[in-house]
Amino acid sequence: MKLFSLFFTSVCLLSSLLMADDIVKNDNISTKIFKIDDKQELFNSLKRVFFSSEHKNILDTNWTALHMSKRVTTGFIDIDIEEQSVIISSRNLDENGTKELSLEIYTTKNDEVTNFKSTNFLHKLFWNRLEFILGLENEWIDCYYMSQALGHNNHLLCSPKEQIALKERNLSTKL
Repeated sequence: MKLFSLFFTSVCLLSSLLMADDIVKNDNISTKIFKIDDKQELFNSLKRVFFSSEHKNILDTNWTALHMSKRVTTGFIDIDIEEQSVIISSRNLDENGTKELSLEIYTTKNDEVTNFKSTNFLHKLFWNRLEFILGLENEWIDCYYMSQALGHNNHLLCSPKEQIALKERNLSTKL
């Protein structure tokens, strides 16, 4: 009887570990690790870049996440409402300012959610924007001249302008 109990407990623990592993894995989220002294100032810099680029953007932040969204309405008779969402969240890895930033990008159109995989161009584009503001990247990806951006030119990640980001980069040198 003890052997059966031990076997049953082992199977339950193993299955719960496998389920937890599946929950953590998500192909729609990309992550990067940065040394950032002031995460809130970083979020504020991103908010200023995205807000000043186009006032259609809605920006919300708290101490652990930044949510950017844009609503797009199309059509005359049959109206479609689309909401583009970009969520960046962070967690501290150590007390020296090392943080893991996670990125999720999705679109909701007429109550149907489309997630963009972590390998999608939009993930690459966001990390480029962030690294540009941090001074880690010198090249600004311009959506209008890249074939990878085809179909994404109306996305909120394509709306910021390099000049605005350069100004934020110069102001945010203390990050």
